[in-house]
Amino acid sequence: MSAVGSMAVAVVAAIGAAFCFGAAGVLQQAATHRIPERPALSPAILVDLITIPSFGLGVLLGAAGFALQVTALSFGALIVVQPLLVTGVLFYLLIAARIRHVHPDPGLVLGVLITLTGLSVFLVVARPSGGGGRIAVHDALPLGVGLVVVVLFCIMLASRMRSERRTLPLAGATAVCYGVTAGLVRSLTTTGLDASVWRQWELYAVVVIGPTGFLLNQNAFQKGTVGSVALGIITVGDPLVSIAVGVLWLGEVLTAGALAVVGQVVAVVVLVAGVFVVCTRAQKVAEQIRRAPTRTEEALP
Repeated sequence: MSAVGSMAVAVVAAIGAAFCFGAAGVLQQAATHRIPERPALSPAILVDLITIPSFGLGVLLGAAGFALQVTALSFGALIVVQPLLVTGVLFYLLIAARIRHVHPDPGLVLGVLITLTGLSVFLVVARPSGGGGRIAVHDALPLGVGLVVVVLFCIMLASRMRSERRTLPLAGATAVCYGVTAGLVRSLTTTGLDASVWRQWELYAVVVIGPTGFLLNQNAFQKGTVGSVALGIITVGDPLVSIAVGVLWLGEVLTAGALAVVGQVVAVVVLVAGVFVVCTRAQKVAEQIRRAPTRTEEALP
């Protein structure tokens, strides 16, 4: 296939994945608010959720989105695919607004666009490349310990917070789990997939960390009234953590040089500003929902 053809497939698949992730987020977030509130990492939340048909549809859409994401990354570079995947948050806002017959909240849309710009610029300037190695077995311990420490810290932080803010550390923990999972998958598939895959430790780590991230994802949706906050943090944090794993353990490198470093710093500042705008506006939307509980259908989740 020509370069243009590969790029076209990557773009279409990435946009399709973004749509699936956005729609899945709407369905899963709505489902989590129809069940009793559960503590972080409690499997009981999944037992409750599987009884709700819309949650099952959300899981299927999420799986379809993941398949399309893998397809997109097979035909296009990360710097092309990932910014398109972030538009899943925009799809989330549009679908949620359509369901409730309202207009998308301008502040949330603006925050998402700023975040998208920051991530896109970072990926273009940093341009992670190289790698192709595997995570050594002796590196599994520091990676695992670091993951456990971060996740437990986020859960503890969430337990000490009130209201909407609880979703922030839970979404952050989800992003870390998803990002580490992506790094492990890259390590696992370095030499291709064959019968030897069952002997690789990364496979069993993915089987544990991936579902843990999914469980935390549902916790983040349940703790927050405005689901776009959790989805935005997860969508942005996932690739950043994945890049960090690639640099620290897989031999990937970022573009060096003074201008590149300055550009990366500026991009991160813009990205953080976008997330701040989304979180700030989401807090106001949540307060509006609480002040008018009988008109919840008019507010964005």
